[in-house]
Amino acid sequence: MIAANQATSPYTTSYDLQNPRTSYSVGDIITVVITARDDLKNSKTYGGDFFQAKLFNTKLKASVYGEVTDHHNGTYTATFKLLWEGQAKVSIRLIHSSEAVQVLLRHRERDPDKVFFVGVFRGVDHQEKVVCNAQRSERLLKASQCCCEYKHPISGELWFCHRPSYLPCSAWVDHGIGGYQAQLSKLDSTLLHRNYTNKYLPGDITVSVSPRDLCSTLKKLNLYTSAQSGPLEAVDTCNNIRLVWRAHGLPIRTFMVPRADLHYIVSEVDALAGGQHSVVVFTIWAHFTTFPLSTYLQRLAGIRRAIQALLQRAPQTLVLIKSANTGYKDIYGSDWLSWQLDCALRVMFRELPVVIIDVWQMTSCHYSPDNINPSHEVIKNEVDLFLSFVCPI
Repeated sequence: MIAANQATSPYTTSYDLQNPRTSYSVGDIITVVITARDDLKNSKTYGGDFFQAKLFNTKLKASVYGEVTDHHNGTYTATFKLLWEGQAKVSIRLIHSSEAVQVLLRHRERDPDKVFFVGVFRGVDHQEKVVCNAQRSERLLKASQCCCEYKHPISGELWFCHRPSYLPCSAWVDHGIGGYQAQLSKLDSTLLHRNYTNKYLPGDITVSVSPRDLCSTLKKLNLYTSAQSGPLEAVDTCNNIRLVWRAHGLPIRTFMVPRADLHYIVSEVDALAGGQHSVVVFTIWAHFTTFPLSTYLQRLAGIRRAIQALLQRAPQTLVLIKSANTGYKDIYGSDWLSWQLDCALRVMFRELPVVIIDVWQMTSCHYSPDNINPSHEVIKNEVDLFLSFVCPI
C-alpha cells in the first residue's frame, strides 16, 4: 500500500525538449521527454501514468496531438509533427497518476454496480420500479427475489432486473438511469482528487517553425420520441437524403424512456440491405466505462459480426465509426477508461474496410474546454471529416 505523496505528482513531474535545435521546418518531428516524480520529488521507477500532450498556437487556433510512449521506467516521450509556420508551444497534462489508474481499473472490473439503472414494470392498474443492470452482480443478488433475465436474440447479451413483487418479467416497459454509488476509500478519493487529476505540468517549450453545412436543408420530423434515445429522423427531399439516428441499446444512462425504443446496433445493422447509397455510422463507448472490459468486448464482437455480414452482402456500403473523445475525469468515466475502450474498438475493427473518425486526437488537442459533449467547433470538425468520406471531392 502506497501513501498519497508517493503517487506521481503534476507539481514535480517535468518535461524537456530532446535534442533542441535553433530552428525547425514544417514537417519536422520533435520529441519531448517527460520525467515522472512523486510529491517528495523522487523519480518514479515504473510507468502507467496517463498523460495527454499537444502542440498548439493560440493565435492561429492550431493544434496537433502528441503521441505519448510509456517506457515503463518513470520516463515517457511525447512526439509531435510540426504542421504550421510560426510559434508552436508544448502542453503536457497529467490526467491520472499510475496509482489513480489502478484505482480506476480495480473499480471497473470489480464494481459494475457503481452506476445502476431502473426498470419500470407496468400492469393494467399497477406499476413497480426495480433496480436493473448488465450483470448479475453482488448488489443485485441481495434482493429477496432475483432476477428477471433478458437475453438479446442476436448478440446473446444479458440484462438483469430485480423480479417485481406482483408483475411478471414480461411487464418491463421503461428504462432509465438509477444513480451513482461508487464506494471509494480515503486513499482512492485522494488519488482521484482534482488536485492530482487533469493538471498541466509546469514548463515552457516553444519552438519556431520556418516557412459545407449538413443540417441546412434537412427537415427534422417530429416522431414524438425522446431526444436521448430516439429514433430521430430528418429528410432532404431536394438531395434525396434520409437521416435516421437512435441511441444504442442497454446499458445507457438516460432519463426514463420506453424500452421498445432501445434497439441494439446489431439489430439495426442486420435489418439493413446496404449498398452504394447507404452510409452507416455509429459510436459506442461512453456508457460502458463503468463495466468490466469483457462486457464491452462482447458488445463489439457482436457489432463486428453484423458489420462484416453487411459488407459481405453489400460491399459498397460505407461504414464509419466515431472514436471515443476526451471529457470524463472521474471514477464513472475517466479519460483513461474511455481510452481503454477506444483502443479495444480500433483493434476490433482494424481488419474490416471501415473508416474511423478520430475524435480522440481532435478533442485531446483542441482549444475548447474538455467536455464529454464536445463544443460546437469540434462537432463541426467531426461533421466535416465525416462528409469528406461520404461526399469526397
